[in-house]
Amino acid sequence: MKYSKLIAAVGALCATAAFAAPAPSQIAISSGASASKNNLKLALANRCTGTLTEFTDGTSNVSTYTCSSSGALTGNTYGASTPVNFLGTAFAELRLNVNGGSFTAICLLNNWVGNPNCPSPDQYVDPTTAGAGTTGTLAAPPAGSIVVGGLMDVEPAAFPFSVRQGLTLPTVVPAGFAQAFGVAVSSDLYTAMFNDQKGAGKLPSTCLVTDTGKPECVPVVGKAQMSSILSDNDFGNVYGTLGANYLAPSTLAVGTNLNYARRVDTSGTQASAQVYFMGTQCNPNALAVVPQGSATGTNHGAVTVYGIATTGNVRTLLNTTGQYTIGIMSGENAQSGQTWRWIRVGGMQMAENAQPDLVTTNTVSALDGRYDYWFESKIAQSSNINAGPFWTSVKTGFTAVPVGNTKGLFGPTESPTGLSKSGNACQNPAAQ
Repeated sequence: MKYSKLIAAVGALCATAAFAAPAPSQIAISSGASASKNNLKLALANRCTGTLTEFTDGTSNVSTYTCSSSGALTGNTYGASTPVNFLGTAFAELRLNVNGGSFTAICLLNNWVGNPNCPSPDQYVDPTTAGAGTTGTLAAPPAGSIVVGGLMDVEPAAFPFSVRQGLTLPTVVPAGFAQAFGVAVSSDLYTAMFNDQKGAGKLPSTCLVTDTGKPECVPVVGKAQMSSILSDNDFGNVYGTLGANYLAPSTLAVGTNLNYARRVDTSGTQASAQVYFMGTQCNPNALAVVPQGSATGTNHGAVTVYGIATTGNVRTLLNTTGQYTIGIMSGENAQSGQTWRWIRVGGMQMAENAQPDLVTTNTVSALDGRYDYWFESKIAQSSNINAGPFWTSVKTGFTAVPVGNTKGLFGPTESPTGLSKSGNACQNPAAQ
């Protein structure tokens, strides 16, 4: 009997040593913006004095980051390694879910109740289920873990009242960086717009559709055109009659279907688009916004409106051949193997190249003031005593991220004239 108990005790000790997981109070919980996810990862790596390991659920939207004393973790075991708190924080692990977009940071801080726009509570990757790899399964936050809040593309006030109603909004703090947004189109729509604008003399006659690195050869979409696409007007010219012909009148027939890859209402990209192109939350007489459609598309005459939760699904729709699709994404989208293209907004390009994987930073024109479709990111911070020090540490990590490592994002010191929106999404950027 004594021998059996001894063996059991040794086994329990070994099991504990095999996975010296952080205490629940060392696990931070976060939801929010997807565009700045990679920037956050780089910042955490800077604040980890050991080794950062990323566990995912097999997608690019849900990750858990652990800091350990020696070497990347192998599956769910620390082995001889131990959890190490990120510098200046009480946390050795961050569980992050960005599936629902920026506003889920507010939903998280409100315990996912108070507004029907808040989705079901986020789940997060549990590293203890990762086995021998770095892909784990989703689970609710462990009891005793700490909600710290999350990053947002724009402040909560930039979202429609219907999204904010009934929720307690925290005081947000600047994240210390801004991000540029751009308009993207499918390859078929890009070609149609190129041929139309070249034929009309709006692009140089020497341009080829493959000249994606020459700004003067990239098709243009006007701010008024985008406002028309975002507007709730089923009986207007665009929705009621023209469709994709509105963007390429000489090359596409009237009534050719246009896909609008609209993001869901909790998306910071969607909020930024509505503020920039339509003046919502900034203009008391702003145009009404077309409601988000379903994930598979909702018919509005000559336009199919989608309601897409993630940037990845926007890219999937834009990559579909034989369709004319337009959507708005943040400048961090620079993936290889894509067929969609960036276009110019009002004659000015965000991207250094219309082909996403050929860009360098996607911020050059924003930094010198030629391009103004960008917003200052915010942190929606919880009231927990350890949340403030955590985000302060993360902001220090942001400043250490090399320029160009995160496409579409830039810090205030990168602009030669110190361009700023003074913390207000409705404010036009100006030199400081």
